[in-house]
Amino acid sequence: MPTDMPQNFNFRFILCCAFCFLLDASFAQQKPVMPGAAKPAGFKLFFEKVYLQTDRNLYASGDNLWFKAYLVNGLSTSLTNTSNNLDVELISPEATIISREIIRMDNGLGNGDFKLSDTIPDGNYRLRAYTNWMRNFGDNFVFEKAIAIHHIPGSATGKSVATHKKTPVKTVLANAGNGTIRFFPEGGLLVQDVQSIIGFKAEDDNSNGLKVSGSIISSKGDTVSRFQSAASGMGSFAFLPAAGLQYQVKGVFSNGHSFTESLPAALPKGFSLHLNVADTATVTATISTNAATLADMQGKELILAGKHGTQVCFGTKIKISGLETTVKVAKNSFPAGVAAITLYDEQLHPTAERLIYVEGNDNITLSILSDKRSYQPKDGVTLHLKTTNQNQQPVSASLSLAAVDAGILPEEQRNIQSYFLLESEVRGKIENAAQYFDKNNPNRYKQLDALLLTQGWRNFIWKRLADTALKISYLPEPGFTITGRLRDRLADKPQANMNITLFAAGAKDGKLFTTRTASDGKYFLDGIQFYGPQTIRLSARDEKGKKTGMILLDTISGRAMAVQPVREPTPTSPQQLMAFNQAIEKREPAHLSMNDTLQLKGITVTEAAQTVTLRDQTVQTFGYPDYNFDITKADYTYKDLEDFLVHKVPGAQSNPDTSEGIVFYSQGKKILPRFIVQRQEDVFERLDYYSLTMDVITRVSVRHLVGMGGTDVFLIYLTLKPEAFQKKEFYLINADVNGYYEAREFYTPKNSIGQPDLRTTLFWKPNIVTDANGEASVHFTNSAQKTTIRIVAEGITDKGIAVAGKAEYPVQ
Repeated sequence: MPTDMPQNFNFRFILCCAFCFLLDASFAQQKPVMPGAAKPAGFKLFFEKVYLQTDRNLYASGDNLWFKAYLVNGLSTSLTNTSNNLDVELISPEATIISREIIRMDNGLGNGDFKLSDTIPDGNYRLRAYTNWMRNFGDNFVFEKAIAIHHIPGSATGKSVATHKKTPVKTVLANAGNGTIRFFPEGGLLVQDVQSIIGFKAEDDNSNGLKVSGSIISSKGDTVSRFQSAASGMGSFAFLPAAGLQYQVKGVFSNGHSFTESLPAALPKGFSLHLNVADTATVTATISTNAATLADMQGKELILAGKHGTQVCFGTKIKISGLETTVKVAKNSFPAGVAAITLYDEQLHPTAERLIYVEGNDNITLSILSDKRSYQPKDGVTLHLKTTNQNQQPVSASLSLAAVDAGILPEEQRNIQSYFLLESEVRGKIENAAQYFDKNNPNRYKQLDALLLTQGWRNFIWKRLADTALKISYLPEPGFTITGRLRDRLADKPQANMNITLFAAGAKDGKLFTTRTASDGKYFLDGIQFYGPQTIRLSARDEKGKKTGMILLDTISGRAMAVQPVREPTPTSPQQLMAFNQAIEKREPAHLSMNDTLQLKGITVTEAAQTVTLRDQTVQTFGYPDYNFDITKADYTYKDLEDFLVHKVPGAQSNPDTSEGIVFYSQGKKILPRFIVQRQEDVFERLDYYSLTMDVITRVSVRHLVGMGGTDVFLIYLTLKPEAFQKKEFYLINADVNGYYEAREFYTPKNSIGQPDLRTTLFWKPNIVTDANGEASVHFTNSAQKTTIRIVAEGITDKGIAVAGKAEYPVQ
């Protein structure tokens, strides 16, 4: 059995040249974001991944959903600053976006939250996050997480609520069905008279592993092999397909259903690739073939190469001189994570491929210690966190931490390690992904290899990308981008070389921004930072400062990615979900009186909610009073509409950030109202409505409504006289825009005697940085519940290593 060791073969150069050719071709066909913009000189392709830690994955209506975002280089998991905007969306069971936030990412870190409405229906929801750059690669790098929300009827205090029609959670008692089983020859193909390993995976209709056993029967009627899976439904068996025979598999699932399937047909010629990863230092690759193939390969060479993502880590030429050839590959040739070892023919066509997992050399430990072994309800708790390497030396890390009630919340089945190193590389549902990175699991390497042999056979993300035509249409965002065009007022003719001025009172690092229009009349302002709701003003003037043209504005935040309907995701088992729902309803009286519940004094909702459809969301009434005014001559004494609203509408205040306009405050947040003029929503205002005198207005209405995700929306309805529109300025646009989401601060109730406190999330801290000693500490108070508290901390070290730690303590 000859053994070929890796030679000094510049295979990386060949692959890189081929990759660069494809990249250059993709740019030749790209559709630029700004027509006429030059291709960036020296542009280098890069990839991004993002992970969101949430405080938990099961929620009740009225709860807060807290999250921390980590944006990393897609190849190294180091925090990156390539994008500063992150879209985070809450998606309903019906595959609609019910709430969307743009999170500012600085040095790869950001955090936010969603306030879940008291009226949000039951169901399995999705949390989705992506950057604009990720959109170039389809959904391959988009983060998604399943969460379940349980609606508590009557869950807002201070009011009686109309009967709420619940959306049933279809997956709670879902039937597992008969089950399915799939077979995956190692390397990709079976070859006649060559022994191979075949992986298999059995699943129920919810993509959960299903235990299975069975036999392989030849067309002669002989039983040539038997197999039995682990509880995960995965396993493997050795198999030697003989020429001229076909093979069937007969077996039975653990649910009692039997099945008959055919194995893939074996090829008369070809190669089988087997990898042995048991050794901690090397991977042994065995390339096997049959006599017919060997006769054809005389004097020819194959190439064995290893890649991590798009990075070629090693390559060697192999001369086939026998039925078996082995090659040893050092594991330290690869960075930590999933890698692909591929066998190529002389024309660089892949003939066999296998995925492996390589453990990193940096073994980082995140320890969590509490100041006491056990606590009483409402006791203070201090947690000490420490990050160290394999030599017990301190490591700096950025962390986020959640303390939750383990009595009603099941343990999360994923963490930042399992996502960045496994789930983001091998797509599809991976049950209990965190088990593969649990150092207390003695079988984790064997289980992980079984997963890569089966699920990794088709769903390796970099293979999917290689099979897709790459087209760069979306650029990284350093901030908000303002784009549009300037045209003649009477004809659709572009105005070039005109001055565009943006006034953004709430912008960071300046309030005035200027640019000039291109030959096609288009303008572009980039990298602008503003937070929360803002009013911006765009104007156009010529070289002499004279007002000119009609200015048009594109959508500020861009369109969201399309939402693909999927079989409803389940964040946990139906039994655990049902237990959570029952536990929450038992705590309902206390849940309804928590400090973060919205108090509506004097409001009673007795009728069914009315809905209003806006350009970007649907909102509904929630018991707040409407304020309606038919304007008379007595109202002409007010200076303008702003003066009228401030004096006539409760809660209306002059906007402290601008020289004009009003704001409302709800739940501690500033909210800019939207205008509905002549029964149509005015997205980009060419009229300065606030400065309109009252004699050109016939009716004013102000409504306070609530969005599906719990957001407050204020609408100002105006009915104007015809002469009001004579003041329209075409060179000017006023627009209300939403900047970066301003994350709220987690609130822990003070220890008040007699006040119920049955929080499910006791504590959330999104921004923790360990010091020079690798240490950090946090403090919070227990709830009034006797239970077990679970602590989960996750993060990234300054060297780009994902870390996760957990601990528990009893409250007695």
